[in-house]
Amino acid sequence: MENKASFLDYVLLITNLLLFWYFLKGKNIKIHEQTQNKLNFTIQPKLLRFLGLFFGQVGIILLFAIFAIIPVTQLSCYRVPQNLQASSIEQKSSKIICKLREFRQVHL
Repeated sequence: MENKASFLDYVLLITNLLLFWYFLKGKNIKIHEQTQNKLNFTIQPKLLRFLGLFFGQVGIILLFAIFAIIPVTQLSCYRVPQNLQASSIEQKSSKIICKLREFRQVHL
């Protein structure tokens, strides 16, 4: 149970480190062509991309919650043999006992 929670922590930590590296690296102006008479450049909106990806981590947490909070249901069936005697002919029958169990994977 703790492995899944720590896995989520590591995924979010790595995502945050990559986001901060992306935000801090390089320039946000990319020059395509520069001559004496012409300047062609692109301004990249790093702050808006950074904020979008940072708040997009809510999606990672919700995806984790889908797999962690929804319980796993297991059906276990056992066959129990029974001996029945009916007028000198021995008949073998079996009784089936089934149990439905629900497991919670992570307690958040």
